[in-house]
Amino acid sequence: MVLLETLKTRAQEMRVWLFQDAHKQRARAMKHQVERAFNAHPETTGETYLQHLWFTVRMGGRFVYASMVLTLHGIFPFLCTRTASSQIEKIYTIMRSRIPQDRRDEINHTHPDDGM
Repeated sequence: MVLLETLKTRAQEMRVWLFQDAHKQRARAMKHQVERAFNAHPETTGETYLQHLWFTVRMGGRFVYASMVLTLHGIFPFLCTRTASSQIEKIYTIMRSRIPQDRRDEINHTHPDDGM
């Protein structure tokens, strides 16, 4: 019984400490920082965090698929002769459509095609 009463007392003390105004303000500030960290970039693309996550998972899958096909083609040059390049073209088209025009201009001027 004494242990239970001690635990109850400690829990009450912790609640009182936790819900002090200074701690509430700090918790709100930390919550805001975490929300900004997870939402700032997706908002610039016009997406929610979950929409952005889903898009990146799908794009990551395309990259994994293209990598596997490229490796298979490297081992067996007669297989998948257009599959990887088709995937790369799709990825490029999707990504290019999502880049704002001013960023596209910057990319085109700072990274000219190097013939690779």
